Amino acid sequence: MGYSIAWIAVQTPNQASLFEQARVHPTDEADEYFESPILGAALNGGWFLLVGQSCDHRLIDPSLLASLSGRWPCVACSIEEHVMFSSAVFWRGGVQVWSAAHDAQKGIFNLVASGDLPSSFANLRQRTLQEQEAEGGQTANVDLVFDVPLLLAKELTGFKHDEEPTCLAQPTPIAFVDEASPVRQ
Repeated sequence: MGYSIAWIAVQTPNQASLFEQARVHPTDEADEYFESPILGAALNGGWFLLVGQSCDHRLIDPSLLASLSGRWPCVACSIEEHVMFSSAVFWRGGVQVWSAAHDAQKGIFNLVASGDLPSSFANLRQRTLQEQEAEGGQTANVDLVFDVPLLLAKELTGFKHDEEPTCLAQPTPIAFVDEASPVRQ
């Protein structure tokens, strides 16, 4: 079983405004294992993380990212481990600055990137593709290229979904209520 999540990290000192604009609000319920429809946590470096269940969660909708990034820098990731898809985007000033995505269904070496990428991208890409080749390339039992977009996002935010969350500025993430989703009965 693998993750199917989407997350955003927004660099803001004004969490209340972020919650209002994203149409979520925190509860008092801890969520250490990413089980809530939306969970959140303050990260070191002034970022606030919101994680939604499903790789196409509304949190990563470009219209929301454009709106949020008009006020604060935003990183968004989509992760679907069942098919080994990952993507990361960075938004600032209401526009997407860069994007990177891997889709193993299009080939183990698939990596599409555009925009003003971090300076680390070229070396990360080259090293990862070499490591993938050394593991057996297309026939390897591992997909190392999957991590490239996620590592770019981690450089900015400190967060990667499948690593020990040492970047948390609080002990445990908490569950959030999604005000934009219809209530299920």
